[in-house]
Amino acid sequence: FVPYIRKVRIDGAEIEAPHPLPWYPNEFGWQFSIPRIALKKSTELANFHSFLVTETEIGNISRQEAVSMVPPLLLDVRSDHIVLDMCAAPGSKTAQLVEALHVDVAADQTPSGLVVANDADYKRACMLVHQINRLGSPNVVVTNHSGERFPTIRNDAHEAVQFDRILCDVPCSGDGTTRKNVRVWEKWSADDAHALNPLQIKILQRAAYLLKTGGRIVYSTCSLNPVENEAVVAHVLNHFEGALRLVDVSGELPALKRRPGMKTWKFMARDGSFHDSPETVEAGTATRGTRRHLDEFLPLSPERMDELHMERCMRIYPHLQNTGGFFVAVIEKVAPIS
Repeated sequence: FVPYIRKVRIDGAEIEAPHPLPWYPNEFGWQFSIPRIALKKSTELANFHSFLVTETEIGNISRQEAVSMVPPLLLDVRSDHIVLDMCAAPGSKTAQLVEALHVDVAADQTPSGLVVANDADYKRACMLVHQINRLGSPNVVVTNHSGERFPTIRNDAHEAVQFDRILCDVPCSGDGTTRKNVRVWEKWSADDAHALNPLQIKILQRAAYLLKTGGRIVYSTCSLNPVENEAVVAHVLNHFEGALRLVDVSGELPALKRRPGMKTWKFMARDGSFHDSPETVEAGTATRGTRRHLDEFLPLSPERMDELHMERCMRIYPHLQNTGGFFVAVIEKVAPIS
């Protein structure tokens, strides 16, 4: 299709042909950006679109936002790993995790590992089942639990099962998606992040308990608000007092343009005012629920933020490489948690 698309002209203008993402390994990730109206103006583009739809339905490809493919890559999944995707629907990242299980396994063999794909919403979990069925892999289990209360799984010997890898792509305000969904700003409110921060902390804390010592968590959001990102990571790492550490992944996916995590920020109250201390928040500018968590919206002391190496978090801004906005933190469990 690519040679034909390169010859397409829409209203006299060239169409950018599909091209591999420079940071995705082995050229398995491709990007193609055209307006929907162009499909009606070109037979070649319409045929290519039909090809993509068919290949997606049979499980040969998945279509998703480019940067949303980063977290599964940094999770470093191998064929013998037990993996938990805590907030899995609609399932694009789950598909990557399943694919990673099969990478080093012969076509006529089955990996020894397993992906547990969980979602708190029943209807989304049902949609997840449909998505996973496309892949034809027996190494997937779909569950329907709240991520922050995901139950302990026990084996035949009644021993608690812990996971080698856990993906926490948590519910977020989605403010990093505004390039493709400009209407996000019409409904955006500072209260969105305030309401989500406690849930995000609980999900990440639960993941820490479920993870094996030596295992890896990837925490991610499609938000750029530090209240949903660095604040969550810093307070969870501080809570577990050295049992978790941020992993330096600056050398992984070297062609991916990213910026380091933040160590200082202010949070916005509902009246639009910015604060770096709970004491400055006036009555009426924050809900009662928000006031209970004000400390968790703000950074820890400068010395503690340095000790936690918050710069190892990853911020991906839309203008860097024509993508959505994303936040990623890779966390390793270095000691047991009682």
